[in-house]
Amino acid sequence: MRVYLQTDIEGVAGVTFFENSVDDSIFNYYHHQRMRRLLTGEVNAAVKAAFDSGATEVVVNDNHGSAYNIFFEDLDPRCETFHGRANTQPFWLPEIDNGFDVMLLVGMHAMGDVQGANLPHSKWVLNGGEVYLSEGSMAAALAGHYGVKTIFVSGDQYVTKEIQEKILCIETAIIKKALGPYFARSMTPIRAQQLIYDGVCKAIQRETEIKPYTLKPPFRLNLLDSKGHIPPLEKILPEDVEGENIVDAFTKAVNSFPWNKFGLKDVDGFKYSGK
Repeated sequence: MRVYLQTDIEGVAGVTFFENSVDDSIFNYYHHQRMRRLLTGEVNAAVKAAFDSGATEVVVNDNHGSAYNIFFEDLDPRCETFHGRANTQPFWLPEIDNGFDVMLLVGMHAMGDVQGANLPHSKWVLNGGEVYLSEGSMAAALAGHYGVKTIFVSGDQYVTKEIQEKILCIETAIIKKALGPYFARSMTPIRAQQLIYDGVCKAIQRETEIKPYTLKPPFRLNLLDSKGHIPPLEKILPEDVEGENIVDAFTKAVNSFPWNKFGLKDVDGFKYSGK
């Protein structure tokens, strides 16, 4: 079994604040390193569970912010990692079309505008509100287009509920209880990692019961968000984009965002700054 592990950081136990990329203080530096360690621990728990359950390959997509967050040298040596300069990879989910069997979602957060959720942001809108998707459920939809099943998700009670309503029988791990946008009741890392480990093992055992998450046409897409992710959210694109399928619509949308350079081929002078 080939396993694709999609990651984010806002849904990790112990993470209750958005990353501050403009604060150069020592305090913020160490806080950022702490968030990265917590993320790495949860990712490693999922990786180990997958291999212990018979996976022949596990590839981790380091997908939060800079796309260079996970201490990959601390991961199970059997896995590999997608990472580098954010938004320059060939596709948001690199190589998801390359024959993977299942996807795992670790560290997911609720979509924007969900009251009470911990660190909610980014709300994909399909067909003017026919369907709303978080980053996690969008990843599941993109994977589903290629026949890849999304079988596990971890995060707070809001994002796990959203994705469970879309993907029946998916295994979930609620590793923190959101008590507000910047407050949560988190499990300790050891407990959270054990819950993720157990959930991934169960998910792989039950993967035949779970179907790929797919969406029906038409595919008219936009993203809602705002500065600081503060409601009311607004459309990022002035006009919805249309595509032949969800991958086509998503690709057109993200390629329209001015900060993205997906598919970058030539060196352009970029230097890593950790932000």
